[in-house]
Amino acid sequence: MSRQVFWQVFAKIVTKERRTAMKSTNHKRFAALALCLLFCFAMAFSVFFLVAEAHHHCTGADCPICAETHVCANLLHSAGLSVTGTAILAALCFFISLLLFTYDAGRNPYTLVSLKVKLSN
Repeated sequence: MSRQVFWQVFAKIVTKERRTAMKSTNHKRFAALALCLLFCFAMAFSVFFLVAEAHHHCTGADCPICAETHVCANLLHSAGLSVTGTAILAALCFFISLLLFTYDAGRNPYTLVSLKVKLSN
């Protein structure tokens, strides 16, 4: 097999692997978007259900509407806690990175431009 043929075959294999990797990345993005939309859908309709059934006529201890309102309230409560925790963690990471960046930027204030160094042969 000559070198040219080898490189042509190699290029086809690499191109196929890249396309497969891109498809995998697109599938992951689609799955993440679908999960995000499903989460937003569940949160929105839990709120709508709680508002719609706030003053229903309760049938007693085994009321299915009361049971469903408890499930919706628990979903909103647990999701609210997870979103709050995620937001606090993101803010903490942001401020730590901001502090580290300003610390690194102030460590070496001298650059070639500020020292007016001429770079010539």
